[in-house]
Amino acid sequence: MTLFVRLHGLIFLTSVLLPTWVGGAAPEEDVTRVAAPELPLPDVPEESFPGIVLVRLSMGREFDSPVMLTVVPGGEGEQVVAMQRGEFCAVNLGEGSWRPFLDLRERMQGIMLFEEGVHGIAFHPEFTRNRLFYLSYTQNEPRRTVISEMRATEGASPKAVPESERILLEVQQPLADHWGGHLAFGPDGMLYLAMGDGGLRDDPYSLAANPWVLHGKILRIDVNRRDGALPYGIPPDNPFAGEQTTRKEIYALGLRNPWGLSFDSKTGKLWCADVGQDLWEEVNLIKPGANYGWSHLEGRLKTAFHSRPLLSGTTFVEPVHAYSRLRGEGICIVGGVIYRGGRLAGLEGCYLFADWGYGHVWALEMDAEQHVLRRLVLHRGPAEHKFNPTLVVADADGEPVVLSQDGALYRLETRAED
Repeated sequence: MTLFVRLHGLIFLTSVLLPTWVGGAAPEEDVTRVAAPELPLPDVPEESFPGIVLVRLSMGREFDSPVMLTVVPGGEGEQVVAMQRGEFCAVNLGEGSWRPFLDLRERMQGIMLFEEGVHGIAFHPEFTRNRLFYLSYTQNEPRRTVISEMRATEGASPKAVPESERILLEVQQPLADHWGGHLAFGPDGMLYLAMGDGGLRDDPYSLAANPWVLHGKILRIDVNRRDGALPYGIPPDNPFAGEQTTRKEIYALGLRNPWGLSFDSKTGKLWCADVGQDLWEEVNLIKPGANYGWSHLEGRLKTAFHSRPLLSGTTFVEPVHAYSRLRGEGICIVGGVIYRGGRLAGLEGCYLFADWGYGHVWALEMDAEQHVLRRLVLHRGPAEHKFNPTLVVADADGEPVVLSQDGALYRLETRAED
């Protein structure tokens, strides 16, 4: 995505997931230079969390712009890493080995701008029985997000069967950024999809707030059923399933560019980071029917460009946590999991997340009501370091793995005592 970021009075141009412009000069955009708002003080203290070290895994190869890592059910310790340009590999992190799983690189030829490409992969909860998994990726002419179903071969080392693909959903996109695109199965067996607002600054058409479009939303569908001509089912308990003025797939709305959709393995609660425009990066606890405010709000503050909500009487849900670019805290948030492993003492129940631009990795310490108490620094990324995290995920044991755009996978581990 294209981000014009004001830091310390200067405006910088950055792109997320793909850090360089491809195919010529960057497109011109109208950048309104306004006086920086008065920022509230940080709502929680930040403290160093000693004893944690970021360890690069030795895998025998690089993984070009990894966007997702997910456990293969019944796969004897394997996980699949999805790469933005169309390659998928099954990896065994403990052994440092990898093998091909799926190759969509030919289909992705020419899809090189901004956030275009592969966005996610999720295995069906009953994969060991039905061999089904689900993909999120982009295509052009017309530019669109594609959500599809595919089968894999039998056995403990499965490979994808590309000719089995079945398209579930296609959402046309106005621009090549703010795609969102992550997908994940919930403990209820439903498939959840994170969709961005469609791009351009200021969400000019208020797509994220429009209840009749799928942009800027979290969607929830049933892949085990078909409703009418739809290739999927609408869960009857979706928050807007009974309303005529709202798309029935919508689970939550008012998001800009949600990235890092994950369920707490203990409580089943849904978490998602949302990339900001100029001021705020957000961590959100996603609730059914909730509206998170974009583009009337960014963080907890009203925006200058949509000073009134699209629909009057709208109630908004504030982020659990937000940090600001104007304070130099970071530039682009990436989610994000609740830690439920057993190796990192003191982090149980914390939300682990990172910042792509600065290379920081944090943990949010929260109380039982998800009120943030402290932001803990697990890794402070120096500016000269190549480490650009694209996602924080959990392995089968709940231990964190950090994906980086430089092609590496990292572990957060306890530092050995001298």
